[in-house]
Amino acid sequence: MRFVLLALQCVYVVSLCVAGNATGRSRRNDTLEVVKSPVVVEGQPVLVRQVLPSIDGVRILASKKGEVLRVSSADANVAFNNTRQTFGRVAGVMVWENDGSGVQAGVAVRGLSPNRSWEFNTRLDGADIAADIAGYPEAYFTPAFESLDRIEIIRGAASLQYGPQFGGLLNYVTKSAPADKTLGVESSQIGGQNGYYSTYTAVGGSSGQWSYYAFANYRRSNGWRLPVQLRSGEQRESDGFWQYSVMPKVTYRPAEHTQITAEATLMQYRLQQPGGLDSAQFATNPQQAMRYRDWFGVQWIVPTLTLQHRVNDYMQVEAKLFGVLGDRQSIGLTTSPSIADTGTNPRRVNTDAYRNAGLEFRTRYDVRLFDREHPLAAGLRLYRGFTHRKQGRGPDGDGFSAEYVGALTRDLEFTSQNVAAFAEWNLRLGQGISLTPGVRLEWLRMNGSGRYSREKSAVSAQPFDTLGPMLEFDKVATETLPLLGLGVQWQAMERLEVYANAYQSWRPAQFSELFPSDPSVAVDPALHSSRGVSTDVGIRGTIGGGVASFDVSGFYLYYGSRIGTLARSVLGADTVLLTDGATQLRRNLGTSEHRGVEFYAELFADRLVALGVHRASVFVAGVFTDARYTSGPTAGKRVEYAPEWIVRSGIRYQWGDVLTLSLQGSFVSSCFSDANNTPSSSNGVNGTIPAYTVWDASAQVRITNWLLGELSVNNLFDRRYFTRRAGGYPGPGIIPADGRIAAGGVRILF
Repeated sequence: MRFVLLALQCVYVVSLCVAGNATGRSRRNDTLEVVKSPVVVEGQPVLVRQVLPSIDGVRILASKKGEVLRVSSADANVAFNNTRQTFGRVAGVMVWENDGSGVQAGVAVRGLSPNRSWEFNTRLDGADIAADIAGYPEAYFTPAFESLDRIEIIRGAASLQYGPQFGGLLNYVTKSAPADKTLGVESSQIGGQNGYYSTYTAVGGSSGQWSYYAFANYRRSNGWRLPVQLRSGEQRESDGFWQYSVMPKVTYRPAEHTQITAEATLMQYRLQQPGGLDSAQFATNPQQAMRYRDWFGVQWIVPTLTLQHRVNDYMQVEAKLFGVLGDRQSIGLTTSPSIADTGTNPRRVNTDAYRNAGLEFRTRYDVRLFDREHPLAAGLRLYRGFTHRKQGRGPDGDGFSAEYVGALTRDLEFTSQNVAAFAEWNLRLGQGISLTPGVRLEWLRMNGSGRYSREKSAVSAQPFDTLGPMLEFDKVATETLPLLGLGVQWQAMERLEVYANAYQSWRPAQFSELFPSDPSVAVDPALHSSRGVSTDVGIRGTIGGGVASFDVSGFYLYYGSRIGTLARSVLGADTVLLTDGATQLRRNLGTSEHRGVEFYAELFADRLVALGVHRASVFVAGVFTDARYTSGPTAGKRVEYAPEWIVRSGIRYQWGDVLTLSLQGSFVSSCFSDANNTPSSSNGVNGTIPAYTVWDASAQVRITNWLLGELSVNNLFDRRYFTRRAGGYPGPGIIPADGRIAAGGVRILF
């Protein structure tokens, strides 16, 4: 902590020193933004989907495919955390619907894996929220969508300013205090089918140099899946959950061009996992459940301290100190759906504790050359992550408990240390053309140590036991990685841009890949992070004076050095790398190439013809993707969870400020669940994910100036479908998506 305080003090002192030595350039009237959005959004509606500006504070976004979703202006069922509906206007988002209420959001783009959004660099207000961005990038934390002002998405070209992953940046930005009042309030009470209930309350205001914002949210449901019928005739709920989250945020503005923001987000949830289904079970009744004793619990705290300072008219700096204090616990069987749960089957407990801290310093300086200003952005990142992972037999019974009732079979510690520096320079060449070269240098050190033993298969029906003595390991892996990028943007007309970019990307090898706790798996000493290139070429803008907006682009993603495991039977001469009885080798195997076209268009009918108090718009957002393995043991196969088509379209109607109606459809074509492109399997673990189309509807009516009524129906036509086949939690087997669920309630705004 002493190091952190010293670092922030140094940043502030240096900034003031530079300000004192300013070159006397004329001062502008712009100041730091005090608020990002009010608690209550009033007046003319803001466009739900917008393009991120070329220059945004200390960030250079020119030539990048950057989008922002104004959640506070959207018609999505945010009280339900409906991920499918909320991301509807972002082209090509693949969504895993592990649960029906967005407790764990799993999203991806361009044929990448949606598993807990781990192919994105996932952040909250610019701070990392994943378990460990280097060694275990799964995001167990999903904010309450009602608390969000916007969601920022920058595709793979975000790699230089933000680091891994291949998908780019996914940044959830929370609401802030209203600037024009000392107290603003937003509160909602929403109820629905299956015992669903959500309550959300936010307060915020500004006075003098201070502003504050705080919210609290609680949600619960019995779930869509049916109770499990026991042999005794009793029933047990199988799919329930509860979740709460709170966040206080305080901003202090000691001077016109300086602000300091402190915030802390706390989230906790517990959910039952009703297990997967095999093919026959899904065909018979997708709503049935096989498990009632599988549980998953998470506690997550994300503290953040941010200093923003405008040094002079041409320079501004930002320093962000952040951390993650997270815990994950799971208990259950993870056995095949065909293995009946007698109520006495031994349950396995897995627990992780995450303790991470990071400091990022960013600055932007507008370099003046040849009578033009050329923004230069640079930054430095320091990060340390720690994970403590344990596994063993859990208690009998059917309740949630993360206690161990025997000796641990895994007791592992993982540490990651990361130092990175970057610079990007937006060179404005004239005639509306700008060139943005950039560079990033990453240094990563990862250590794994601990004790483990080999267990019987997790899908075995036999009693919980080990297959050998406890083994110990202590290994270190280091890596230095330079990344380069180049973007070009042409302002062809006032509201028309052409953009192109090519950026190197990377994905660090995970803890489980570098340090497998299975004696049958050996690791190639040359194993390294996956590396590749992400490119975009597109055109975006508006036509007809704002009648329609569009963004159409082609992309190519080269995902090289993918990591996988090979059996002795296919290793040939490389069997010399197998030691100490290992029968499999983990190494960099091959390459996948992803190419396609992303498109978005929205037509505003009320801007085309005069409709008086009526407004109407229609949009379409989609992608065509061809993602295939081009080298390695699965060469020629399609990449798993990479459907060729994802298309979402919707219509929105508004009658003054009284009534708003929206309807959205989502179509996703078929894809495979594994790299071998297995067509089907009786246990449901591998096979195709059939194509599906789902419709969502919502309505909002203003009852008084301060009271709104809301109604939503997810999966309007009660379609039976699934988006995932799981090999372990929350399965194994087919994970059915929820059927039709209606919810409604009131929202208070003043």
